[in-house]
Amino acid sequence: MIKNILFISIILSVISTSHAQPKADIETRIKKTAEAMGVSVYEDFPASKNYSSEMNLPSPVLDSNIFVDKTKHIPIPEPSLNSNNFPKPPVLSTSEEANIYWGYVLTIWNTIGAQIADSGFFSSGAPSFEDISKNLLARTNSTQFKPGNPSERTLFESSGFLSELEKVAGSAFTSGNSIKFLVDGEESFKYKDYLIKNAKKSVYITTWAFYDDITGEDALNMLVEKKKQGVDVKIILDAKVINSHGVSVVKRMEEAGLEIIKFREKGRGADIWHVKMIVIDGQYVIMGGMNFGDPYSHKDPNGLKWRDTDVLIMGPAVSKAGEFFSKIWNLEVEKNSLHYKKIESIITSNSQIGNAMVSFSYSNPPIAQGTDIIASIIKAIRGANKKINIENAYFVPIPALTQALLEARSRGVEVNIFTNSKDSIDPEAKSVSDISMKSMLPLFKAGASIYLKKGDTLHSKFMIVDGTFVSIGSYNLHPRGERYDSELNANIVDKEAASYLDRVFEKDIDTQAVKITSEKQLVPQQSWFSSIIEKYFFAHLNRVP
Repeated sequence: MIKNILFISIILSVISTSHAQPKADIETRIKKTAEAMGVSVYEDFPASKNYSSEMNLPSPVLDSNIFVDKTKHIPIPEPSLNSNNFPKPPVLSTSEEANIYWGYVLTIWNTIGAQIADSGFFSSGAPSFEDISKNLLARTNSTQFKPGNPSERTLFESSGFLSELEKVAGSAFTSGNSIKFLVDGEESFKYKDYLIKNAKKSVYITTWAFYDDITGEDALNMLVEKKKQGVDVKIILDAKVINSHGVSVVKRMEEAGLEIIKFREKGRGADIWHVKMIVIDGQYVIMGGMNFGDPYSHKDPNGLKWRDTDVLIMGPAVSKAGEFFSKIWNLEVEKNSLHYKKIESIITSNSQIGNAMVSFSYSNPPIAQGTDIIASIIKAIRGANKKINIENAYFVPIPALTQALLEARSRGVEVNIFTNSKDSIDPEAKSVSDISMKSMLPLFKAGASIYLKKGDTLHSKFMIVDGTFVSIGSYNLHPRGERYDSELNANIVDKEAASYLDRVFEKDIDTQAVKITSEKQLVPQQSWFSSIIEKYFFAHLNRVP
């Protein structure tokens, strides 16, 4: 009965929204549809008409000067990019706007249908979150190393514990790397744009989406120019998202001859490719949470400015990132009989240029044992003896994550969580925000400090443990990460880098957050639709194994 009610509600919501405001701009229509349906795909909407009609800006001109910090071996582009150099965004046709709207509606429809199917309404369904949690706790429990009290040495200085972490993370650490955290879009895209502009051999990009905005147009111009110069440009995108994000930009990329793989999971309409990484000349890797869009880059001076974090990696670990990209690319070329050439090898430097240990964890759910990313996160939490700082856009923890954090609190570990508030989260995701607030109640009762974002949306996805270990990437701490979204995170062991990111976290909660001080703040008044969504799709989230 409930599935019939839900489907009827969905159909009525789509019909009423699409006809109620036929002259409304595309983003307003999409937001109203998504909000009425009570769901979100947890990314921003395509930008189309939020720019001044007087903008007539030239293509970007990047300064060719670069100096290298000899200590960190990190290239630093100078000067910073100036918004006056950016091109104007594309003007979308009426048919393109219509395609964007219905492409987004189809994505949401697939998401709801998949949640119903995977919950077991029409089949045995995907592994339950309760079973995944039990398996994760068993998988991360076996250890010869127990965390001590806060005054004792952290386990992340133990080679034995790191070996255990490698096993659950699905990859070995590579030593000798130099890293730099890129805090917010201005800094991250300063590096991305410089490295793309100055690439000599290859530019390999995997991302959720390019947007039809200033940033997407900027990337289009740079990548097409690199292609003309003979640089090998390869791009992996989600096959479904290009129907709603980057309709114009991606079409013109293809027309210019750029090689683009549109990743699609066979038979799973709601699964998305959410991996975000660029590999330049086999020498540099930038990865994290940012797509090629203005809310991330902040290139539109009048647009949204999301809080996000990337990381730049140099050193032997770059070869591992290149191997990952090559594996996915070659498998997709072969599986889909594409005319693109396979990547034979990526020449990288094995020189040790820093002190950071780096490994990569990849997830392609659903997996009964839990993905390698969440397994590595839980293993790290279970090894903590001092402090855990979590900054994540969508914190709706599965039971195993809640259990691990409660265990940490019982050992006296300081736990701090910074996530979106109902005001800062994407407008269409407010129903999920209600559920997120309630899911943090057990942690708050156990003494964890909860901080909620003020202002624009928080989109960062990182965790720091004991001022030594960092997990950072595209993985959101909500159920989609274990059900639908392919993700990539870097695991980093480096005291200096982790301490820096701890300071970033502290600044974020000091300047951009409100601290929860009472249980009532975590039990908001819910809409009837939010209550249905919680009861039938998120009921397991408040259960601890």
